[in-house]
Amino acid sequence: MSRTHAEIEHQVAGLRRLLAGLDSATVQPEDVVELRRLLYGLYAVLRLHNAQEEEGAFSLVPYDVASS
Repeated sequence: MSRTHAEIEHQVAGLRRLLAGLDSATVQPEDVVELRRLLYGLYAVLRLHNAQEEEGAFSLVPYDVASS
């Protein structure tokens, strides 16, 4: 899980850098492509992380309670 936390931080830092360097008057098509790439990457890592969190949480629920 710590690896996904690190990847989330990495993706957010890249997004922050891109947004800080953008000026609405000079946005280029490649800036939009990079923004989409970063957002899709962040979305994928967050989905993975949430699945890992749920898996860990459900492993703590006793089987007889979960099957009711």
